[in-house]
Amino acid sequence: MSKKILTIFGATGNQGGSVVSVILGSSTLSSKYQLRAITRDTTKPNAVALKDKGVQLAKADLNDAGSVAEAIKGSYGVFAVTNYWETMDKDVEYNQGKNIVDAAKAEGVKHLVWSGLPNVTKVSNGELTLVEHFDSKADVTEYGNKSKGDSLIFSTFMPGYFMSNLPGQIKKQEDGQIGLSLPWNAEKTWVPLQDIRADTGKFVAGLFEAGSSANGVAVQGASEWIHPSAIVAKVAEVSGQDVKFIEQPLDVETTKSMPKIPGELAQNMLFVRDYSYFGPGAEQKQAESDKFLPEELKKKATWDEFAKAQKWSF
Repeated sequence: MSKKILTIFGATGNQGGSVVSVILGSSTLSSKYQLRAITRDTTKPNAVALKDKGVQLAKADLNDAGSVAEAIKGSYGVFAVTNYWETMDKDVEYNQGKNIVDAAKAEGVKHLVWSGLPNVTKVSNGELTLVEHFDSKADVTEYGNKSKGDSLIFSTFMPGYFMSNLPGQIKKQEDGQIGLSLPWNAEKTWVPLQDIRADTGKFVAGLFEAGSSANGVAVQGASEWIHPSAIVAKVAEVSGQDVKFIEQPLDVETTKSMPKIPGELAQNMLFVRDYSYFGPGAEQKQAESDKFLPEELKKKATWDEFAKAQKWSF
C-alpha cells in the first residue's frame, strides 16, 4: 500500500519541526505517512536536511491560495501553522489560515490539523481585547469548523506556554535578584507549559491517527500544568541560585494605555492568570486532550527534564 501524504507547514520551525521529527522517529507512523514539508526556500540548509531524511519539499506562499492548493495537492492530511509575529497583523494571519482551509477543501484533503488558540476577547467577555495573536487563530478555527463540509475532518491543536520562553524570562532583575516577573499569582495561577519541540508532534500525530473522531476537536497542548512557584523552585534547584517569583502589579485598564505589542503581551499574561490560558477550568480537562496521544507517545515532557537540560546563567 502507498503511504498517505501528510503536508507540514512550518516544517523547519518549532511546531512543524516537531511533527516531522515525531513521525520520522516512529516506525509505526513513518510506515503509514510520507511527509511533505512546505518551505519558502527549498535550498536552505534546514530544508535540505529534511530532504536528506526522505521528506518531500514544496514551496508555497500563504498569502496566495492558489500557491497553497498546488503545494498540498494529493495530500491526505495537512498540518498548518502561521506566524502572527511576522506581520503583527490579525487580518493577514486570518486570511492565511482561511487560504489553507479553502485549499484543503478544494484539493480534497481528508484531514486538516490547524494550530490555533482560544479567542481571548470572547472567553473574557470583552474584557481583554488586545490579544490578536490568539484571536486571529481562533477566528480561523471558527471558519474551519463552519466551512469544512462533510468531506474534510478539521481538528485544532492549541499549543501551551512554551517552556523555551522561560530561560529568557528568568533573569536578574533591576534590584539584582534573580527571578521570573509576571502578573501571575505564584501559588494559584495554572500555567500549561509545553516543550514545543518534544510534544507538539505527539498531539498532532494523534489527531491524524484518530481520524473522524477528532473532527471538530480542539486539543490542549500542555506537557505539564504547573504553578509559577514550582517553575522557579525547579530553576533554583538545578542552578544552585536563589530564584524568586515576583508578581507584577497589573490591571486591565493599565494595559489599554500601552503601545500595541506591550499591551497585547500584558493582556496575554492577564488571560493566563484569570482564564487559565485555554479557558476557565482548562487545567482540570487535560485528560480529554491527552486521550488523543498515540499509545507509543503517551509520555510527555516535564519541566523537570527541560530545566535540567538548560545551562542557566544569570
